[in-house]
Amino acid sequence: MTPTVLKNLTCCVLHNIRERKQGWTLYQSCRFLFSKTKVWEKDLTIEKRKEIEKHWIPLIKEEDRLQSLQEDCSKEKYYVLSMFPYPSGKLHMGHVRVYTISDVMARFQRLQGRYVIHPMGWDAFGLPAENAAIERGERPDEWTYKNIKNMKEQLEQLGCSFDWNREFATCDPAYYRWTQHIFLKMFEAGLVYQKEGEVNWDPVDMTVLADEQIDEHGRSWRSGAIVEKQYLKQWYIKTTAKAQSLYDGLHEVNAELWKDIISLQQDWIGKCDGTQLKFALEGQENMVFEPLHIYTPTPEAVYGVAYIAVSPDHRLNQQHLYKVGTDPVSTEKILSVAAVHPFTGERIPIVVSKSTQFDYHNNVMLGIPSISEASRCLADSLNLKYLEILGKRADGDECIVNSHDLNGLTRSEAFEAVLHIALEKGVGGEHVSKRGRDWLISRQRYWGTPIPIIHCNTCQAVPVPFDQLPVELPPISGLTGHGPSPLSQQHDWVNVTCPRCGGEAKREIDTMDTFVDSSWYFLRYLDPHNTSAPYKRDTVDKYMPVDLYIGGKEHATMHLYFARFFCHFLHDVGLLGRREPFDSLLTQGMVLGKSFRVKETGKYLKADQVDFTGTKPVEKDTKNPLVEEWEKMSKSKHNGVDPEDVLKEFGVDATRLCILSAVSPQSDRKWSNDAFVGILRWQVRIWKLVGSYINSFTSASHTKCSDAELQEWEENLFEARNLVVSRATIQFSKKFLLNTAISHMQDFTSTLGKVPGHVAMESQQYQRCLADLCIMLAPICPSLMCELWTALASISHSKLSQKYVWEKSVLHQTWPTIDDEWKRPLVLQINNIKSGVIPLPRQVFDSLTLNIAHELVRHDPKYQKYCQGHSFKAVQFGHEPGFQAFINFITDKKAAAK
Repeated sequence: MTPTVLKNLTCCVLHNIRERKQGWTLYQSCRFLFSKTKVWEKDLTIEKRKEIEKHWIPLIKEEDRLQSLQEDCSKEKYYVLSMFPYPSGKLHMGHVRVYTISDVMARFQRLQGRYVIHPMGWDAFGLPAENAAIERGERPDEWTYKNIKNMKEQLEQLGCSFDWNREFATCDPAYYRWTQHIFLKMFEAGLVYQKEGEVNWDPVDMTVLADEQIDEHGRSWRSGAIVEKQYLKQWYIKTTAKAQSLYDGLHEVNAELWKDIISLQQDWIGKCDGTQLKFALEGQENMVFEPLHIYTPTPEAVYGVAYIAVSPDHRLNQQHLYKVGTDPVSTEKILSVAAVHPFTGERIPIVVSKSTQFDYHNNVMLGIPSISEASRCLADSLNLKYLEILGKRADGDECIVNSHDLNGLTRSEAFEAVLHIALEKGVGGEHVSKRGRDWLISRQRYWGTPIPIIHCNTCQAVPVPFDQLPVELPPISGLTGHGPSPLSQQHDWVNVTCPRCGGEAKREIDTMDTFVDSSWYFLRYLDPHNTSAPYKRDTVDKYMPVDLYIGGKEHATMHLYFARFFCHFLHDVGLLGRREPFDSLLTQGMVLGKSFRVKETGKYLKADQVDFTGTKPVEKDTKNPLVEEWEKMSKSKHNGVDPEDVLKEFGVDATRLCILSAVSPQSDRKWSNDAFVGILRWQVRIWKLVGSYINSFTSASHTKCSDAELQEWEENLFEARNLVVSRATIQFSKKFLLNTAISHMQDFTSTLGKVPGHVAMESQQYQRCLADLCIMLAPICPSLMCELWTALASISHSKLSQKYVWEKSVLHQTWPTIDDEWKRPLVLQINNIKSGVIPLPRQVFDSLTLNIAHELVRHDPKYQKYCQGHSFKAVQFGHEPGFQAFINFITDKKAAAK
């Protein structure tokens, strides 16, 4: 971009901002129902809601756009990220939930005065798009970009404040060029390799599936086909090389919010108490064998290996490569192919063994007689030679013997020494678990990132030079989804010259698993227009980590694991300052719909096929009994709800409020339109509170409030306001239980509804309460709160509190704070039941410790009654400085019974 163009663009943006600021005064003075009629409309009907949203959504959208263009480095950053969607073409209720949560958190953080990064893009590659395009006779790229346009419009209709200037799709060559770049960096580091292996083959989608993409019935999660086992040459990323680092990194995340995700990740990785060693194979002439990668928890005993045992279902056994003279019905058969010891070069026999106890994760293991009696028995029965590698030092301590440079070392010392040697030799040596598996990324379909490798008969696998990236997908029409890989038929694309020797060569025709694309997209968001690198490290280091990552729990293993792996790798090679990408994690539950299934046949029915007149629903035509369940919404189960229908019936703000209320974000939500009843009533109550307050200033006369009455209400409202601000802030900023925050605000609304009109008019605290309620609700229902705030701002300036900037939108106010003079609550709990509250001055509260809290509650009557003189099984203490604290005494059963 030239300096002249940049100057013109800057002037244009500044002009728009000035115009927008001037425009605020204009629509402040002419836009809300009261300003038209001079009478506040009593009822908030659906027509009025739609009129309000029709007016405010475009204005808020423009405010959000301009705000996203103004990077403010003076503010503390907050990076809130929701998992980007596959562009299926239409939002579902799960999308509505996750992106409403994301938007609410972004708007809250802006009100907290932070510079918020809230991007959105599209996880656009993959089988679903390719299959959908085939069904419709379209090209996958055309289908995908059409869907992106539709879904973007729907997200904007939902009122989401995404930074659309950061938008990209993973199918754009400008993005996947850098996916290929990172892949080649991994290739350079020895973390990418190709080998033949047993894979899960989907015969319908004609591609490889990961284990996690197969259900408990052995069917593909996409096509529903029974998965087959095949041997194919595939590309792998060596994720096991970072297993220990990934395991240890889980100590760096927010444990309170990751919760059971930490244990899921730990279980996925496994305890890294061993290593994998690579054994090359030698056999019959003109036969090429893939090396064996064998896990061992005892690498220190590597010089004592007598044989390698493989299970009867191992591929080497299926090839019937038995040693001459071997009894084919024997339980232990020696193969004619042998392994090569990675340290000594000696040949090691391979034994097909029925007697060896293989674990669930491995069908090959090292036979080491020195440390295993079972291995000794098998080796002796086959007359195999072996060395004793365990001996004693002069002081009687156990040590390694007959093991070259390991002699004299303890087992633990030899363990680490072998790993070091193996790493130097390139034959393994990383700390891994027995369940460790490398990441198979090859896919045999068209719509994915091309693997940037060229195959040459002379040079073997050669990486595409960096300056020749991206390797772009050739446009293909008329995809069928059957037969060989579509790329293999694009001869002009496939046939190339080798970049190393200049000879004839062919491109790799597999594409990458879409999880590769989604393993670094959150980094690209921070520098989305960079044309010289995936991102600028200084920029990314400034805004990473992601402060809050929001997505489904179903991605808590694979996606999170792979994304963490990418960041650990980029950190290790100096391209990223921090290895853990996500600080706090919010895994939202699914939105469930009610399904009706014929008990006898399992057939799912539509709602209009069900008879609800009896005590239990039955099939309308046959009166057959039904199974009524809450299940994940699905077209096949006829239990889906179209968000467009919901938004049309109830409005955007009510839908956002409803999907967040009553149920925690982490829990599954049973969706029913019945939930709107309470939400709509609450909105009407708030509407009436503001209307009554405004009308009180235009009323000809009103009851005079006594000083004593006013003082009493001022104190009550002071306490109520501080309490709700404290509770809501904790939920928005720490716990993310938005339903709880909503519940507190509903209670607060009820409190305000009890304030007499003549008191409200004279009360400074009441105006403050009403204004703060609007601000706290603005992230959830921005249109309605903008309307109410504009109405409040119409009151005579002399009567308005100077704590607010009334000429600005409610979305540009400051989140309410707790008054310093308000006493913070120390909650006493006995056996997890709230038993009392001790109000404390701010200075005392902020310096609380367990011992101080214990001393303070000793004088509480309930403590003296239930805890004094009793032994405690546990004493729990929690403290959020400035907000709240608790001390919980877990007593014996006798005390609990009282």
